[in-house]
Amino acid sequence: MLRRYLYTSLQTCRIGSTLDTPIGRGWVTSRPIVTFEDALIFVHDMERAIASLPSLDRDVLTRVVLQEWTHEETGTLLGMCTRTVASRLAKALDLLSQKLISMELLILPEAA
Repeated sequence: MLRRYLYTSLQTCRIGSTLDTPIGRGWVTSRPIVTFEDALIFVHDMERAIASLPSLDRDVLTRVVLQEWTHEETGTLLGMCTRTVASRLAKALDLLSQKLISMELLILPEAA
């Protein structure tokens, strides 16, 4: 979902910034993106979810997943070891998933 966010934000000329500007809201993230407006809504929803993460988790997530830095590069920049980067990344992904589920942007498949 984060890769989809990155790709869509590039297509809509919104390079991963967290904007406080209101944009129309809809339930686009639970269905395929068809129009430019759908793409903007998806990007805005993801920006809002990422912005709600703690600062350090957001930094690790941004560097490793969106900017494709290595754990070593991220650790050097943020002043932590690579194992800490790996554990913070896992924690950030879990927290982001929980936020997306609570915002009803990520829907888990029904248990059979």
